[in-house]
Amino acid sequence: MNTELPKGYRPLALRHSGFLQAIGPFFGRRTGDALSIGLRIEPRHCNSAGQAHGGMVLSLADVVLTVGSNFNARTSRFLPTVSLSCEFIQGAALGSWVEGTAEVLRVTGSHVFSQLLLRDEADTALARASGILLLRGEADAAFDRDRVF
Repeated sequence: MNTELPKGYRPLALRHSGFLQAIGPFFGRRTGDALSIGLRIEPRHCNSAGQAHGGMVLSLADVVLTVGSNFNARTSRFLPTVSLSCEFIQGAALGSWVEGTAEVLRVTGSHVFSQLLLRDEADTALARASGILLLRGEADAAFDRDRVF
């Protein structure tokens, strides 16, 4: 199985979370002023058909939405997910690299609205997701853009 990272990707330094540790590792790449996030599909991420499990795809979409939106919107906050909708377009096979970039649609005083498209290395669309994130608390240095790597 290919374990190489696409050009420019580095490990993300995410705040410790047992769940994220169990399903990662996640990698990020700055593209212009935005953060793209991805991971390589491992056997533990797959269903019995050898494709990324739908729950894994949703989890990746959630990480891209929350971490990516925080970075791209420069909120420096913890952004819990209020709503996440996802449409599966095509399966991601074992060994595939899957990545996405959060497109921040709107930031209000209390919420961030974002969307993304997860793609593989061949630029094939795998899933589309949109979410509403709660903009809670004051800015926290632990979530600054400079700390993502």
